[in-house]
Amino acid sequence: GEITFVKSMIIAARLSTIAMASTAIAVTPILANFEDFFVNGVKFSEELQIFIGTLDKKRILAVLEAYYGRTKKSTLSWNMIIEKVKGMFSHDDGYQDYTTDVRKVDFYGNDGVCMFKFF
Repeated sequence: GEITFVKSMIIAARLSTIAMASTAIAVTPILANFEDFFVNGVKFSEELQIFIGTLDKKRILAVLEAYYGRTKKSTLSWNMIIEKVKGMFSHDDGYQDYTTDVRKVDFYGNDGVCMFKFF
């Protein structure tokens, strides 16, 4: 049919809806508020021999439970986990603190980025 102002506004609204949804899908994994959903693991400094490689929450929580004893079964945020790991090591003067070098392996840090793994 004929191109009218109403039809062009409908098309513009649909295109902007698609653009906003695409932007939200792309940006959400890198926001700090959502890191507990999208961070897949952390990598500690190589000098911390107890944590070798990239670890997920399940492996780190097993080490924390062995170190601290019985823990409450709750979901810890990544920041809380990192703080508990820092508490496991000495921070005396004159010694280098290797717990400050923690790299999060986030959603875009994986080889196979796929949104469907979260659904």
